[in-house]
Amino acid sequence: MAEAPSLDITGDDPLNQHGSGGGPMSLREVLVGVIEEYARHMGHVDLLRERVDGRTGQ
Repeated sequence: MAEAPSLDITGDDPLNQHGSGGGPMSLREVLVGVIEEYARHMGHVDLLRERVDGRTGQ
């Protein structure tokens, strides 16, 4: 990523191997997807932690 000239460069997933719908996908789209997935999983972890220790978010 550090060597990418722009977040708008695209790669192709013609066989739709990664659930992108196939076709070109920008580096920006990939990074946004990674951030969304990370946030979703952190929410799940927070729910499990609340069940274990009983503390809720502030």
